[in-house]
Amino acid sequence: MMKRRKTAALAVVLVLALSLGLAACGNDSGSSNTPASPAESEAPSTFSFTLSMHDPITTPNAIFFQEWADAVNAATNGRVTITIHGSATLAAATDVADVVRGGGADMGWLFSGNFAGQFPLSEVISLPLQGFGDPVVSTRVLWDLYEEFEDMRAEWADFQLLMLYANPGMIFASAGDPITSVADISGKSLRSPAGPITSVLSAWGANPMMMPAPDIYQALERNNISGYVFEPAGITNFNLQEITDYFTDMPMYNGSFGLIMNKDKWASLPADLQEIIYNLSSFDASLRAAQNFADSVENARGIIIDAGGEFVSVTPEAMAEFQIEADIFADGWADGIGGAVDATAYLARARVLAAQHG
Repeated sequence: MMKRRKTAALAVVLVLALSLGLAACGNDSGSSNTPASPAESEAPSTFSFTLSMHDPITTPNAIFFQEWADAVNAATNGRVTITIHGSATLAAATDVADVVRGGGADMGWLFSGNFAGQFPLSEVISLPLQGFGDPVVSTRVLWDLYEEFEDMRAEWADFQLLMLYANPGMIFASAGDPITSVADISGKSLRSPAGPITSVLSAWGANPMMMPAPDIYQALERNNISGYVFEPAGITNFNLQEITDYFTDMPMYNGSFGLIMNKDKWASLPADLQEIIYNLSSFDASLRAAQNFADSVENARGIIIDAGGEFVSVTPEAMAEFQIEADIFADGWADGIGGAVDATAYLARARVLAAQHG
């Protein structure tokens, strides 16, 4: 009996000592044994994304997107970091849609003219000589059409579309001889993006050769082409003024560009970060991108002239000749669109919007 009492008393002493020790630990606010609250133990998740561009990172377009990426990083308090990879090091200009879709790049700068038949409604502003030439006006047109027409939205459904905008008016550029009439391009091989311009070039008698921008320099240098269709800032971005003699002052159409993101990567972001990125992108950022592109044209013209390039004009008579085939193609453009949309009404709406915004 005495042995049991002693054992019980010892147990009580041990329990009291243990309790006092735990209490002391609990009152020591500096102790490392203090349990952390969930908010203290779980740091906010961070996200790092890649963005593929075919332009070099020193160009105005790349600088614009670096400023956008910096703004996203600041607005998310460092939780989202976007690293830009220029000069098509992550994805070729003609592959960026597939690479982003497959997750090889998280984001991509996409020129619809490199993807024949994939973005037909977005390329309505690419119909040559149909009143689309100002990048800011055409960007407003694109967004109105995107919001009004489900078929237009469906073209981008594989991605999270962050921006959609137009580039400056595309022009002829040539080596050796200027292009100032339809006769000047008849029989000549000219670099062309995909889209409506290829059909119209063929109607004008040229041999259009589709190739991405980074391939133009070598093709011209090797005389595989005698000229190309491009916008002025793009010409200087790829130093084409070094081997090009003439530049036709006849803006024909706008190209459409999209900043796209892999849908799974977008879905991985919490709602608050999605909202921040969306607010820094979308319509307003697209307008700024278009204006940035437009602002680069005057500087590009100066670089071209300083390199010895000559801008040539087109007479009203020659312009009327260009217009004939351009109008014929535009009138039949709707027949090749397909889908549920009434493409004739769609084109009519695009023209009305261009006039309103213009």
